[in-house]
Amino acid sequence: MATTSWTWMIYLATHNNAAQAGEQSVARMRQTQLGHGVRVLVQQATPVRTVRRIIGATPELVADLGQIDSGDPQTVIEFIHWASESAPAERYVLVLWSHGSGWEPSEMERLAHRQPVKVPVTMDELTERGPEDEGRQVFFSTTMRELLAKPTPAERAVAFDDGSGHSLDTIELGQVASQAAQILGQPLDLLGMNACQMSNVEVAYQVRRYVSVYVASEEDMPVQSWPYDDILTRLAAQPDINADALGQMVVERYCAYFRSTPLPWGQYGLPPGITLTAVCPGRIESLAGAVGSLAAVLQDDIAGRLKAVWDAHREAHAFRFHLYDLASFCRALTAHPGAAPAGVKAARAVLTVLDDPAFLLALDHTSPAYDDVGGLTTYLMSPAPGRSLSPYYAETDYAQITGWGDFLAAYHAAAI
Repeated sequence: MATTSWTWMIYLATHNNAAQAGEQSVARMRQTQLGHGVRVLVQQATPVRTVRRIIGATPELVADLGQIDSGDPQTVIEFIHWASESAPAERYVLVLWSHGSGWEPSEMERLAHRQPVKVPVTMDELTERGPEDEGRQVFFSTTMRELLAKPTPAERAVAFDDGSGHSLDTIELGQVASQAAQILGQPLDLLGMNACQMSNVEVAYQVRRYVSVYVASEEDMPVQSWPYDDILTRLAAQPDINADALGQMVVERYCAYFRSTPLPWGQYGLPPGITLTAVCPGRIESLAGAVGSLAAVLQDDIAGRLKAVWDAHREAHAFRFHLYDLASFCRALTAHPGAAPAGVKAARAVLTVLDDPAFLLALDHTSPAYDDVGGLTTYLMSPAPGRSLSPYYAETDYAQITGWGDFLAAYHAAAI
């Protein structure tokens, strides 16, 4: 029987150079006045060990798991089992905290050696993959193993650069959310991604049956992360709020924190600012329907609409890893004469759903550089000779229901 209003399960996959930043996040959690309505349970991986903590308890450190693979989805599931049994609640939050480029060459080599391939992965090959490589940004080690399992260096290079990591991570995250809902006996009230570039329409669609509110960023997330002390203290003062209100609070307090925190934005690898979005995945079917209609219209006469699509693609707000803001792409289409009336109508229908406050619960940012974004990115790889779309993208629920992958294939074929 539930004994508290909210249990937060915060999973820090910081077995990398984000370990210190993870420690700082945990320190902020300790500053919270939790009261009786909120419990916070943490699993924190570092290069040395993985530990479980109950914030505010005595003792706080309740288990030392030694060296385990924090990138394995099953490790996340085991943490959810433990947390829900240790702190049953009316409502549950799962936060996945991970650094965007945590895969060091030595760690990648360890994963690669689990599956022998035609041409072995060498340290030289792994070292060539810089921190900007799409594959190095993945959350799950199962995704990394899949990328490294390609038989030759050339095939691995394509896999690292075609969005496969994004597609595979999306599928893995959906499976984790599904199993979490089974363990809890109810959907997650809020799934928060304290990780870079995760506010994707594909991800939100993949978790739609298992998550009430999804909170993530279109942009990179600074290592300062969420202001947990502020958010948790405010929640403890009003533990009866619902998941929608909590999602709105997280967005508002995250952006308020970074407005008041001086950082060298746009320098030293930092983005111009930050973004955060809260959506209701349970209402995403309307968006998928509108996107499906848009994909069908564009694909139906891709040769005639190619310039409109290409120009809108270039005008859309670009993020990393072939992800583009969906709203800015659609706005650019509506303004393009080559889109034709049917294309304009379909793009406007997408924008209408994106603007629905019942779906888009909150959207905020700290820089005018993001004034054009609508809260969700989508996979939109630019056509180029020798470049192929991720073969895994078609396996996502979103691609299957919307035909977006078919549109992308037709777009690439017409443009090259």
